[in-house]
Amino acid sequence: MRMLLSIIASAAMLMPDVLAHAAEPSRPIVIAHRGGALLMPENTLPAFDHAIALGAEMLEFDMVVTADDQLVVQHDPTVNATFCTPEPGSGVSPGPIRAMKLADVLKFDCGSKHRAIYPTQEPVPGARMPTPDAVFARYRDTPVLFFGETKMPKPAEGQVDPVAFARLVEAAVRKHGLEDRFILQSFDWRTLEAMHDINPRIRTCLLGAKAEKGAYLPLLRQHHASCLTLSSRVTDAAEVKQLRDAGVMVISDVVDDEAGWRINRELGMSAIFTNDPAGLIAFLKRSPN
Repeated sequence: MRMLLSIIASAAMLMPDVLAHAAEPSRPIVIAHRGGALLMPENTLPAFDHAIALGAEMLEFDMVVTADDQLVVQHDPTVNATFCTPEPGSGVSPGPIRAMKLADVLKFDCGSKHRAIYPTQEPVPGARMPTPDAVFARYRDTPVLFFGETKMPKPAEGQVDPVAFARLVEAAVRKHGLEDRFILQSFDWRTLEAMHDINPRIRTCLLGAKAEKGAYLPLLRQHHASCLTLSSRVTDAAEVKQLRDAGVMVISDVVDDEAGWRINRELGMSAIFTNDPAGLIAFLKRSPN
């Protein structure tokens, strides 16, 4: 917490505009995927604290909805027993989050263990799934940007109305005055369309659009989005420039190695997604152009 207070104290009072920053062709925004899941427990406050301390400019996180219609920051719609353990004596067990009340969801330790795909992650025993409200409250006085994803459960995990989901997110963002610093992303484009109808001030980002190669601009207009993620395997520098010249924020897929970071920077991506913000920031400092 002391580190966070120091960051807040030194932060500039004027918050950066997402698209203005994204317009700098040689300086991609560093996005900490799940807060930097190769370094710290994914989607937790310790991860977000660490990412900000490193210099990451955007925090990426996932959101699911509980049984009592509360938002919680977590990637999996069902509590993942691989790395989330019930608090001793809590009486809870892993299951669909849509079937659990928020008070019970908060009884899981998701910082002592990690997924196999994040072997270098440092444990933080006792780290809980935060709410977006807690995330926004903690970092609204820093210059950091927010990139939140709506995670829809599978039919067996429960049902969530996409409009209701978007309303919950919009209310949390608006409560903290972060409409200009938050982008909503999703594979379920219904939530993006709902957000545009509810509050068009909040930007939206298409995930999973790579199959629409050559038709990205019409697709973005159709869904009222100003951002999309693209893999370096399905695009080139000319296409990225065309999109950016049209005012689109173009974000890489998740890349965790120097070769991938170099490719995406050379493509002219607006931002680079990574589980290793420390490595990416070091790379950009070594290779500024």
